[in-house]
Amino acid sequence: MTPVTTTKSPFEDLLAALIRESGALTVLLVTRQGTVFSQGGDTSYMNTTAMAALVAGMFSATREVARMVGEDQFSILLQQGERRHIHISLVAGEIMMIVVFEDQARTGMVRHACRRAAEQMAVVLPQARERETMEKDISLPAFREYALNLIDRIFQT
Repeated sequence: MTPVTTTKSPFEDLLAALIRESGALTVLLVTRQGTVFSQGGDTSYMNTTAMAALVAGMFSATREVARMVGEDQFSILLQQGERRHIHISLVAGEIMMIVVFEDQARTGMVRHACRRAAEQMAVVLPQARERETMEKDISLPAFREYALNLIDRIFQT
């Protein structure tokens, strides 16, 4: 049996550092289309897929509100609840970073940690895109072969 290898996301270390520095529970990196592409911390209490889709929609709506008041967009959204709070920021103009934390007194610390992490992610993002493109190019023929074999097996029965 071939061992399963996993490639480490270039963002994992950055997310782990952000969680340590800010005291956050969870950090998600989400595309504007609403898909999670990296996460850190505890995600057991939430449906990350639904969270990503909802936050992407919320960010789009907020962008329209910003335009109504003469801004291109708002780069930070902060939602404060009784127990948990969510800090959402835009990274490199296209990625949303969602940080869930509990201690409201940490809001300033979370904002500062997110700003620093966003600067670091903006440097890593082009490298990650290049790596992702290469991995897709490498895996596409293997997937195509798998899909064709699967279709053949379906129609043989």
